[in-house]
Amino acid sequence: MTNTEMKIVCFGDSLTYGYGVLEHIAYPYRLAKDLPEKYPQYSWEIRNSGINGHTTREALIRLRGSVLQHKPQMVFILFGSNDSALNEGQYRTPYEYEQNLRKILTEIFALPTGNSFHDGTPLVILMTPPSMVDTDFYPFTTNDRLELYGEIVKKLAQEYDLPLIDLFAAYQSIKNKADYEACFQYDGVHLSNAGYEILYDLILDTIENIMKDQ
Repeated sequence: MTNTEMKIVCFGDSLTYGYGVLEHIAYPYRLAKDLPEKYPQYSWEIRNSGINGHTTREALIRLRGSVLQHKPQMVFILFGSNDSALNEGQYRTPYEYEQNLRKILTEIFALPTGNSFHDGTPLVILMTPPSMVDTDFYPFTTNDRLELYGEIVKKLAQEYDLPLIDLFAAYQSIKNKADYEACFQYDGVHLSNAGYEILYDLILDTIENIMKDQ
């Protein structure tokens, strides 16, 4: 491996996978297209490790195959929408959610990348789960409950001194009801093309800030 290689793993659920939108709308696809043009001095490999319906419990089980074996320089982590939903087989308590994330972070931090970026260890970027249109699937999923999971993510980002993308706050800042609802698909949970545009801009801004220090 040379110092010019940059691997990013996008680790998450359907919001990372790009459920309900065309492939080129999902953020990993757009990163794979844009980053080589913005930073041609690096050899980029972007991996979409989002799986529909997954929670942090499944994430922990598949961590080695989905993340660690690729020895990435950066890992974006986005879970919580499923963990917080009161759907049978998906709901994870806030306690389990936090413990699962801590275990995931611990294993990633212990991984040597063989690359000089970030002192040879992966840089993890945490994202809070985005808010939703909670009138659609109430009471199974609500923003009040979802926000609690986002607070856990923010706490971990502060504790481990990690970059944070507060998606929950970003969507909640849209005060116009029609504009807000336009960010989501018919189910009120999955992001629409417009919703992914907001997410992507935040992710790209974060990467640009990170690369300024390189």
